[in-house]
Amino acid sequence: MDLHLRALAPEDLDAALDADAAAFSNPVSPADREQVAATTDWSRMFGAFDGETLCGTAGAYVMELTVPGLEIVPTSGVTAVGVLPTHRRRGIVTELMRHQLADVVERGEPLAVLTASEATIYRRFGYGVACVSRKVEITRHRAAAAGAERVAGVGPDVALRMLSRDEAVGLAPAWFDAFRRGWPGQLSRPETWWPVVFGEKDTWKGGGEQFVVAADDRDGRPGGYATYRVKDVGESSDRRLEVREVVAADPAVAAALWRYLLEVDLVTSIVAEIGVDDPLRWRLADFRALRVVAEEDMLWARIVDPAGALAARRYEREAELVVEVLDPFWPDAAGRYVVAGGAGGAEAERTTRAADLVLDVADLGSLYLGGVSAAALAVAGRIEERSPGAVEVADGFFGSGSTRPCCTTHF
Repeated sequence: MDLHLRALAPEDLDAALDADAAAFSNPVSPADREQVAATTDWSRMFGAFDGETLCGTAGAYVMELTVPGLEIVPTSGVTAVGVLPTHRRRGIVTELMRHQLADVVERGEPLAVLTASEATIYRRFGYGVACVSRKVEITRHRAAAAGAERVAGVGPDVALRMLSRDEAVGLAPAWFDAFRRGWPGQLSRPETWWPVVFGEKDTWKGGGEQFVVAADDRDGRPGGYATYRVKDVGESSDRRLEVREVVAADPAVAAALWRYLLEVDLVTSIVAEIGVDDPLRWRLADFRALRVVAEEDMLWARIVDPAGALAARRYEREAELVVEVLDPFWPDAAGRYVVAGGAGGAEAERTTRAADLVLDVADLGSLYLGGVSAAALAVAGRIEERSPGAVEVADGFFGSGSTRPCCTTHF
């Protein structure tokens, strides 16, 4: 195999999409090609070639990640990682991931994130599960809201209206931006995505046959929106409302949107993907109306610059820890780091001091957003405690506050 890597360009679009279609066994339509052409950042798209054959790809979006303390961190959003079925098990993904990581380092981004098609691929490249999502199903006839007028000030002042696709493209980005800045784990979305999110083609970014209901800005309160579609289920008369997303920075607006979704007529069940700490169940008069049908990994994080990443977030308690990071895939990031800080700020740098904790860079990625406790990782054998009591300190130190991280952007 004559393997070489290079940056891709717009003229490589057809070859890249054909390779992606084969890798994921998902044929590409003309509409798909138009959307990918409009949303791809070609400066961050790389290809692996076997001679003249494009046999693998790896790309990224320029994103921002909200981290504990509601700080905003520049982040590489990894996407389009795949290899032709004819070229698997030859180390091509490894070469692409290493090449991409070098690019992330050169750009000065302290971390990279991705959503994984399989849960066994990316840990060896230093990625750890940082956010978990829950898929829930609600029985419609039991789903009355519980005193919604008393929840977060919800009342008649939160007026809802249906939006057209064009209106949604114009209004939703600002509402989403306010929303994603207020919840650890949320990511910014490139401007080129919004015509796809509300487009006619059904994709993992959104679009397709869907309705958009929104609350406009009012009295200094940011608005928000929800997208959904209703489908017939099987051969019966059952109809299922599928919530695509609910976006609202203001709790009153969020409650009003959910109340609307719970009361849509001619629906048997409602399904949604929500964060672990989403208060949806507590909005219901019947606690058992909602059941969790699945809990899955959502966002994976890869710490590229430990000192930069650790200094960028805020911490639940004032503390100082020396963390030894093991990173066999990218040895330049390995080493001991002292991180000190609290709610007001933090500092981190390399050190020669003895380590309090030792962990793999993938587990640091899991710990980073506060979505998993240090104690759980230690019990699982993923953190080694060198100083007595260090795990307990880390447990309080790395927390994410009152709400565990949540990511609602698929990429």
